[in-house]
Amino acid sequence: MSGTVRPGDPDRETRETADPAPAEPEGGDPACWLERVCADCGAFQDTAEFTRCARCGAPRE
Repeated sequence: MSGTVRPGDPDRETRETADPAPAEPEGGDPACWLERVCADCGAFQDTAEFTRCARCGAPRE
C-alpha cells in the first residue's frame, strides 16, 4: 500500500492546512460614499460638495 494516504498522516495534514499565498492588496474606491448620496431620493451625486440634488432638487442636509 505504498502511496496511500491515511487519516492522521502528517504529510497530508500539512498540505491541507497550509496557508494560501497572501492576496494582492486591494485599492480603488473609498470605503464610504455616503456624503455623495441625496438623503431624500438616494441619488448619487457627482461631487461631495453638492448643495442641491441633481435629480430631485432637495437641499443637502
